[in-house]
Amino acid sequence: MAPRQHVVTTSPTMTPVIFDGCFGWLHRPADRQPELGIVLCNPFGYEALCIYRGWRELAEALAARGIAVLRFDYPGTGDSSGKECDSRRLRAWLDSIKMATARLRAETGVTRLGLCGLRLGATLAALAAEELGGVDSLVMLMPVISGRNYIRELVLQHQSWLHAQQVPELKLDAEPLHTVGAHGFRLYPDTLEMLHSVDLERGTQRLARRVLLHDLNESTRVKRLAAHYQTQDAQTDVKWFGEYAKFLLDPSYSQTPVKAFDNVLEWFGVAGVTRNEPAVEMLASASNAVIEFADGRETPVVFDGNRYAGVFCQPLRALEGAPAVLFVNTGGVHRIGDGRFTVLMARRLAAQGIASLRMDLSGLGDSLRRNDTLSLNAVYARFAVADARAGVDWLAAAGYPKIVMFGVCSGAYVSLHTALTHSAVVGCAAVNLPFFIWDRARTRHVAPSVVYRQAMRNPRKWLRLLTGRVKGRAITAELTRRLVARMAARAGTALEQLIGHHTPGGAVRKLMIELERRGVHTSLMYGPIDEGLEELEIHFGPNGSRLKNLAHVATTVVDTVDHALFSCAARDAVMARFEAFLRERVLNGRRETVATNLGLCVAPTQQR
Repeated sequence: MAPRQHVVTTSPTMTPVIFDGCFGWLHRPADRQPELGIVLCNPFGYEALCIYRGWRELAEALAARGIAVLRFDYPGTGDSSGKECDSRRLRAWLDSIKMATARLRAETGVTRLGLCGLRLGATLAALAAEELGGVDSLVMLMPVISGRNYIRELVLQHQSWLHAQQVPELKLDAEPLHTVGAHGFRLYPDTLEMLHSVDLERGTQRLARRVLLHDLNESTRVKRLAAHYQTQDAQTDVKWFGEYAKFLLDPSYSQTPVKAFDNVLEWFGVAGVTRNEPAVEMLASASNAVIEFADGRETPVVFDGNRYAGVFCQPLRALEGAPAVLFVNTGGVHRIGDGRFTVLMARRLAAQGIASLRMDLSGLGDSLRRNDTLSLNAVYARFAVADARAGVDWLAAAGYPKIVMFGVCSGAYVSLHTALTHSAVVGCAAVNLPFFIWDRARTRHVAPSVVYRQAMRNPRKWLRLLTGRVKGRAITAELTRRLVARMAARAGTALEQLIGHHTPGGAVRKLMIELERRGVHTSLMYGPIDEGLEELEIHFGPNGSRLKNLAHVATTVVDTVDHALFSCAARDAVMARFEAFLRERVLNGRRETVATNLGLCVAPTQQR
């Protein structure tokens, strides 16, 4: 492939690219021909979600210093084609790294090549470098040295997560045999077999001219690995990754490891990150950038003045009159969703003739930031609904006059409020909605009331509390907060009925009545131990019982659904119910308003 002509700009650029079914982003320096090109190699599964923002910032920093970068999703991961259960994933991932290096060279004309990976991505980078030959630089951040030990680590993590879900209300189905789960992602037997045999200390070929290793501490194994690479005549340096624990966190809280990345930049011979990094310009992809799958095709899109990034999924055979679906972010997770849910759902909908757009809100994933100082809470509180409206506008301009919103947790909040403010939205599916009104910082996660009730029935919990092994002050404060919220909601209802006094609870009820008046078909779906159930009960009774009088609003509690949809059972249940919602409520539903009994006056109409 000949290098593609690119637009000369005064700023570093990022452009979506597709090669051999893999989705990626090419970062080019401004107005210069780069000599060195780096391919970034993702870690596996949930860790790739955690580092997504930081990985992009590393790519931007390298491009700002004259180094071309390609970051991408392996086959069966992220926005790329395929499924995680496809055979021989480890082999496919290694091959995709080699194809990424070829694409980077063809696009930019770089003469020197480097690979940089984190965790399993560092391991894959080392294995790919050995097969490629001629690699100039290899950066290995917290590499997985032994595949066998890594598998054991994943098993322990998954068992810990399963233990945390062991409450009678939540029913998790049996998992596929001979697989290993990892916070919504999964490795399958043939991949596990290949991974089990990986041991970097047994490599026999020279990986690169220079190697940089980062580790948490001076572990014996990393020292041995460095010595092993030195015997292969590779200039090897070892540094310490003190910020690792803050980087590999929930995507909503992950912090970019500035010191570690500065060390990487300096190792490449360029300056570290400053406060005044150049702005990045996002460009549209080439017209032939398409991922095709059995039932449709996907294209990367950049829209609204090149501010927002997304992936548009089109069915091969469109269902006449069907709405398009807009998927928005969950917390700090980029557009693919926890467990890659939105990618799987989009392609499943395409098989039924329904188009969709999964987009990143501003400052999340790959969409441009409004302000580098904005917290995640501020992004959602101030801008997220306006961002989602831009996504609705894009779909409407693409020929879809009717839109259905879909979101999980904070994405459910954004979906609900976008439905309130945009006339093109005819439906809204909100999963595990944590609150109806964003009236304060909402990034703190607390245990749902069912967990407190469970603990109160456990004598061991009381013993730990009475003997001082559990801090009772925090528990008391949380229970008091919930009691006050319930009392305020009940008092507010009485005041509104008597004198029309405005209360926070009244604002919530008005929100649902406005959705009803607009004829927006709304589905509120919860897992049995989700914290949002308490908010629902405070305003609308147990399991939303007082919403049953609304023709367009339905609430349901699904006993297989965990909060982040980490389990296969949760994802399957939500997909099936969303499909039923589209089929039964949106496609065949009628736009009409009914009388309600929520403590506020609504113009009477005929009930369906």
